[in-house]
Amino acid sequence: MVVENPNEETAGIQLMNDPWKGLVYQYGDVQFVDGEPKLNFQRTIRKLPDGTIEHEDNIDELLNNKELNDLMGDILVELMEEEVEREQSVVKDTDQTA
Repeated sequence: MVVENPNEETAGIQLMNDPWKGLVYQYGDVQFVDGEPKLNFQRTIRKLPDGTIEHEDNIDELLNNKELNDLMGDILVELMEEEVEREQSVVKDTDQTA
């Protein structure tokens, strides 16, 4: 789920299912890896999962969790695909009205 914060320029992503239910994070820089089907991306955790005590060790554990990182990557790819589809739709609509 995309969540808005009036104090931030960019929206965050809130995970709705266990084991990370309630976790809110934002993407930072995104880079494609040359010659590989891989993305490198920065992310910032804005809210820990429900029931997790706010502590630096817990944040580090989440940021280094491969399964969570893979999920964040999958969500990022979906968001990028949706954006490309929206842009193509706008271009198509513009071409049809011109």
